[in-house]
Amino acid sequence: MGTFLVYILKSAVCLAMFYLFYRLLLSKETFHRFNRMALLGVMLLSCLLPLVKVTVEQASPVNAQVMSMEDLLLMYQWNSEAVVVEEGSRPFHWQEGLVLVYFAGLFFVIVRHLWSLGRMLYLIRHSRCERLDNGIRLVVHRRKLAPFSWMRYIVISETDLKESGHHILVHEMAHIHHRHSWDLLLTEACAWLQWFNPAIWLLKQELQNIHEYEADEEVLRQGINAKEYQMLLIKKAVGARLYSIANSFNHSSLKKRITMMIRKKSNPWARAKYLYVLPLAAVTVAAFARPEISKPLDEISSVKVNDLSAVLETYADKNVSNPAEKTKLKMKVVDEKGKPIIAATVLVANTTNGTLTDENGNFTLEVGTDQSIQVAYIGMSTVTMSVKDCLKKADQTIVLTESDTNTYSGAYPFTFRQLIRV
Repeated sequence: MGTFLVYILKSAVCLAMFYLFYRLLLSKETFHRFNRMALLGVMLLSCLLPLVKVTVEQASPVNAQVMSMEDLLLMYQWNSEAVVVEEGSRPFHWQEGLVLVYFAGLFFVIVRHLWSLGRMLYLIRHSRCERLDNGIRLVVHRRKLAPFSWMRYIVISETDLKESGHHILVHEMAHIHHRHSWDLLLTEACAWLQWFNPAIWLLKQELQNIHEYEADEEVLRQGINAKEYQMLLIKKAVGARLYSIANSFNHSSLKKRITMMIRKKSNPWARAKYLYVLPLAAVTVAAFARPEISKPLDEISSVKVNDLSAVLETYADKNVSNPAEKTKLKMKVVDEKGKPIIAATVLVANTTNGTLTDENGNFTLEVGTDQSIQVAYIGMSTVTMSVKDCLKKADQTIVLTESDTNTYSGAYPFTFRQLIRV
């Protein structure tokens, strides 16, 4: 669950960055179909980029901050898996509260969407339905609702049909022809996962604006008088609109729609602005990159084939020890103020054998008396002690001090993710 939460947060950052890029560079251009594809591409790119795995030899300050936040969000999950506590005494972590809030919001937006969909289907089912050309169905009702279209349905009141039915039908048929309902379904599904992110709601509004621009453009292309059509928009701007998942006739800002109708067509070369997304995507991927411990692999790959067995034996000696005597080391890890450190990494030096401290800072680890242990925690200096020195300590505590640097410099030998893989 922690991994999923990290993915959602990374996706939210990408979505906010790309939406800001669109808003600044492309939102005022008049090539509506291209802008529509750009917004859909922004959503798709924001979902895919966090899944891209990139490694770097040395972490930058940005990488270090991202890694620290990621490990902090995952810490409670891994600590629960690594530490066994008595039943009923497990503490409640703030990360768990964050997960509960997220899923509560997810449940709310899904229920709201299903409620809106159910009301719309109820209206369609209990109204008079007529079949038009190309499989389009005209639904006529008596309620005071603004006309809208959804999938293959055009829903309109009897009053609107009598007064200005032709203009409205041309507009709504344009929505159906361009398959705008599928765009809204995709955006709604993305909004479920990103409900806490203002960027997804702004992007959805921007996409609905583009839908209206495209439909208005189609109406004017059919030869309908522009001033007459604009007066119709003003007249219908006060109608009620209940279904956010449908293309409503009076959805977008009236001022924006009229301004877009009279605006001069953009230069086709303005589409080249979208190329700015490439360096932006590269920066985002680089920020999510993680350093890997590759020195042993580099050393092995640099030797001759006939020396490979000797290298493997060397590393086997480092990772598999045969101490003359083993003991169970029970100690406590605290900070300079004596406060227990939760989920500190405790490793047997030169091996992958290790554990994490529990909620009281305690750990138990079986080690050889001729071995050493390494204790590390994010933002603190790593402490290396021999087992013999640990056994001699009267208070059985290890004190970690704050690191002098705020960036990742290899102070702790393994990340939490690498420890879980072991």
